[in-house]
Order: sequence, then structure tokens, then C-alpha cells
Amino acid sequence: MRKYGSYSNLDNDKCIRRKGMIILGHRGIPVLCSENTLRSFLEAFRYGADGIETDVRLTKDGVPVLIHDDNLERLLGVDVKIGDLTFPELRSYRIGEETIPTLAELLQQFPGGKCLNLEIKEAGAGEISVEMSQKMYEGEIIYSSFNHEMINELKHKYPNLKFGYLFDETALNMTMDEFFSLFKENTFSAHIPIGLRRYDEKLFQMMLNELHKMGIKIALWTVDSKSDVEDIKEFVDYVITNDVRLFVE
Repeated sequence: MRKYGSYSNLDNDKCIRRKGMIILGHRGIPVLCSENTLRSFLEAFRYGADGIETDVRLTKDGVPVLIHDDNLERLLGVDVKIGDLTFPELRSYRIGEETIPTLAELLQQFPGGKCLNLEIKEAGAGEISVEMSQKMYEGEIIYSSFNHEMINELKHKYPNLKFGYLFDETALNMTMDEFFSLFKENTFSAHIPIGLRRYDEKLFQMMLNELHKMGIKIALWTVDSKSDVEDIKEFVDYVITNDVRLFVE
């Protein structure tokens, strides 16, 4: 496994949480490095990230790996699905000098005191990701997914862990009763796209306000301008960004 230095040797004084907002590097720091690679994660920490957000899928032989898409076409121009490749087969593909890392490799190097947001991309990756990460990392872990049914199942199985619902702009198609009913039981966070604000400012503000009243943590993605959150920062607990440098003071 390629190493880029130890996470544990980073200067933690550079990573102070700013005014309550926790800054998470979206797939690391993809404006500088290939997304979801060990180098990208390390660089995000070097620039002051409080944690990272990354994506988990399974290979054909059940190895949890960190990649957003379900195939390699966007990253490498190869139309092959992750779930059709064994881990050794996937390992033969490279993104520049990088390989696609496993969840275990990230956890082995993850620095103490940092936040890890694991977005679970497919139902089969849920339980194994929770079990592995709980054994290998003692810090804050948030498990999130667009698959709300899977999150519901995991919440019931692991009631003491942190789970969040991911939303995109299709949240606009939900009734308010449907939306808020998700948060009635053992939910830690709501992961809301900043783009929703541009669709309906009034609805966006109302959602943040009500979630805040309910004690639900709010994670906004993907925020690549400080001005997007400047006037609502009292409602925002986690900022997920492609460029953590924007939020480091």
C-alpha cells in the first residue's frame, strides 16, 4: 500500500473546529487530488479539515472500497462495474499513481480526534462498513445514505451509533410530513444539498429551522463558497466541501 506519511503526525492545532462548524473534505480535497484516494484524504487533513466524507461500495468478493460511482467510466474511461470486479481485479486499475483504497486502509491511517462520514452507496455495504469501522476507529463516525430504508434498518440494529439521511433536490417532492417523519426516532443528522437553497429559499430556511429545533445535526453538501453559509451558519453543524482551504482561518 502506498503511504504518504502518517496522519498521526499532522499538526492538530491547524484543525480547530471553527465556531461550531465541522469542516469535512468531500472525498478528500478533489480540487487538488484525485477524489477518494489516500493522498486526497491526507491533503485534506494537511489543509485543516476536521474530517472527511467518503463513499463505500463492495467489490464482487465483498471488499469495502472507497469510490463514489458504481463503475469506472467517469474516473478512468472504462465501462466496468465495481460489483463485477474482485478486489485484485479492481486493484489493477490506477487513477494516475493512485489505487482505489479499501475502507480498512483508510481506517488504519485515520487520525484520532477527526470525524469520518461514510456514505454507504449500496445496501450490501451497510453492515460490513459499520462493523469494520467500529472495530478500527474510536472517533466520531457518521453513517449516511440516500437509501433511507437501509439507514432505518441500521438505526434499529445499532441504536447507539450516528446515522443520517442524505437528500438531493428530489426532497422537494416530499410532503413536509413525509420529510420530518424520518427524524422521529434515533436520527443524528440530515445531509442537505446547498443547491436546494437555489430552488426554494423559503422552504430551505424552514427545513433548517425545524431540524434545528428537533435537535437534528445539519450537514450541508457540497459547499464550495463561504457566502453560501455565511448567513445560516448558526444552523449548520457540518460543511462538506471540495476545498477545505476555503473554510480554514
